[in-house]
Amino acid sequence: MTNQDQVRIVARAGELAGEYVPIYWGCAQSAFAATVDALREGGIEICTKEDEDEMFKGLIGLSGGYGNMNVGTCGALVGAAFAVSLFSGIGREEQLKDPDYRRISFDNVAETIGERFLKEFNGVRCRDITWSRFGKQYDSWDPDAKREFARDEQCRGCIGAEKCTIAKAARWATGYILQLNEKPLTLEQVKEKYGEVH
Repeated sequence: MTNQDQVRIVARAGELAGEYVPIYWGCAQSAFAATVDALREGGIEICTKEDEDEMFKGLIGLSGGYGNMNVGTCGALVGAAFAVSLFSGIGREEQLKDPDYRRISFDNVAETIGERFLKEFNGVRCRDITWSRFGKQYDSWDPDAKREFARDEQCRGCIGAEKCTIAKAARWATGYILQLNEKPLTLEQVKEKYGEVH
């Protein structure tokens, strides 16, 4: 895959996130779907469309800082990290062979999307993100606060492919998955880095 192809696929993830946000109104499912769909369009299928639809259901409740409570991990990060972890391909079989396999998924998520969120937003919680972006936090269960958040997003151009946290997360995850596709992390590399850590 050429560098130009990778740039196009990453950009497409941001575009799709920009399209999905006003349709699905949830960060986790929108970031995940945009990442998976952009990769699929680029010829990399990390799950079937049917499996994606099932995973989408589980991600809805993880949006908005866990159940729209704003106290948990940012939903955009959750959806993007879920895609990176899914791409890592570590399942029960690998875990039963050697528990250290889990560190492949750990590192793939932490050293890519997790580190990027910490650097960009100084945190990973929904509240950290809104504070970083808007200088305040919102109570998503309060209709007035929800409207205020929507106004703030509109005023700052945060809905769409460029500035939206969800679009950023989808672009970052897609880019990291493309890198991992070229150079996957191996169990041997993990053991060299950490030693035996079960």
